[in-house]
Amino acid sequence: MKRRQLLATATAAAGSLAVGTAAAESWPGPRDRIQLVVPFNPGGSADRMARSIAQFLPEELGGTPVSVVNRPGASGATGAAWFTRLRDDGSNFLVMQAIPFLANAILQLNAPIKWEDFQVLNVQWVDYAIVAVPKDSPYRSLRDLVEAIRARPGTVSTAVMRGSGAYIQHMILLDKLGLPRDAIRYVTYDGGGPVRTAVAGGHVDMTIVAAQGSRGISDRIRALAVVDDTPAPEWEAPMVNDALREHFGFTMPLVSNYTVSLIAHRTFGEKHPDRLARFLEAYRRMLDRPDYREFAEKGGFDATWRGPERSAEMVNAAFETLRAYEAGGRS
Repeated sequence: MKRRQLLATATAAAGSLAVGTAAAESWPGPRDRIQLVVPFNPGGSADRMARSIAQFLPEELGGTPVSVVNRPGASGATGAAWFTRLRDDGSNFLVMQAIPFLANAILQLNAPIKWEDFQVLNVQWVDYAIVAVPKDSPYRSLRDLVEAIRARPGTVSTAVMRGSGAYIQHMILLDKLGLPRDAIRYVTYDGGGPVRTAVAGGHVDMTIVAAQGSRGISDRIRALAVVDDTPAPEWEAPMVNDALREHFGFTMPLVSNYTVSLIAHRTFGEKHPDRLARFLEAYRRMLDRPDYREFAEKGGFDATWRGPERSAEMVNAAFETLRAYEAGGRS
């Protein structure tokens, strides 16, 4: 019996070694380490997704370690610019919301980077936004909140990441109301985690923030509206344009969806197409694993494979919409 157990253990170990060796041989890139750059503080949507990749991807790359480094500042612009100066040989990738944060680092914050510097490998997670207030807020509805902003310009405070789609969404709302853009008092943070902490703790009156990433604080906030064109049953709140149409007679363009993406240097695939192909194979295998999908579901984020082509279509179209608004093309 002991001999059978020993043989079984040895066979299993040999099988595991063979799988690991095969995976390692299939990854022709740097094997000392792969680094995922998150240009925000820990705790936000991009950070949580990056840490999940760092936990599960090494097994698909033959044990190549994957680490996360946080480089916050200027709503993602600082870290995104830093990433472009790192090696483009497959040892560094960027995890952030291509829309809106990477786009607005270029369009609003004048970061020393270009849209063409990056290749979005996969939009793994698309998160819509909610208008949220602290649980004990006197604002019980979107109508209450908007009327307070109208009645007392400059007194209602909001938590934002400057340059985010949510930040622009505030400005669009104020434009539609015919109010100056300083009619809301902005309190800025670097990362979705600190934004959520601020509204959940009652440090600000409101925020517009990614919805799925906010499920962990749902007992400490109240959603007044879903900033999407599809109902969200998990939040007891109307779609924002339904509420605005009913109470104020207008709707507004929605620009605050968050495309949490895995991003490479544009030059990585140009210089090392074989490495890019093998990396994408490993990453897709990870996304398909039941243990990863279960982990993602428990963590409140998606494990969706869209691939480079579909992802590029999504983010490029959204980038052009944001660029049109920045140029004055309000609708």
